[in-house]
Amino acid sequence: MTRKGWTVEKETHDPYLHKEKYSDPSVCESCNVVFTKGMYKWKKVIPENASKIICPACQRIKDNFEGGYLILAGNFLSEHKEEILNLVKHTEQIEKDKKPLERIMEINDKGNRVEIRTTYEHLPRIIGTAIQKAYKGDLDFNYPDGDKFIRAYWIREN
Repeated sequence: MTRKGWTVEKETHDPYLHKEKYSDPSVCESCNVVFTKGMYKWKKVIPENASKIICPACQRIKDNFEGGYLILAGNFLSEHKEEILNLVKHTEQIEKDKKPLERIMEINDKGNRVEIRTTYEHLPRIIGTAIQKAYKGDLDFNYPDGDKFIRAYWIREN
């Protein structure tokens, strides 16, 4: 949309991220992530005065509503599946430590193909890029619903 020479991008809305802030501090009843100072953080000690909430990632998992999807395929995957899945889990852990809402919801091993569902759109891109950097192959991204959902595909035959 253009207004007086300015280009205004359409704002995408994530229904799982609340516009109003939670009480500070708040803690997720499911995963114990703490919402404090406008951010989600992992804390070793949960504040005693924390309000109880369900964080956006846990709500997505409960609703079975992924924000991203990564498909891994090819002969190379079949031959190196264990090490590739170790990289997937390691990459998720690194990201989840920094950004607690970025999580793998499900890894579905279908033999010659692995399907990974994630809570948000960043993680499939990050995991796919890590796999491509480590093992080469072809990596493609598709954002069918704008920038708040991703389908990523990685394939390597040999």
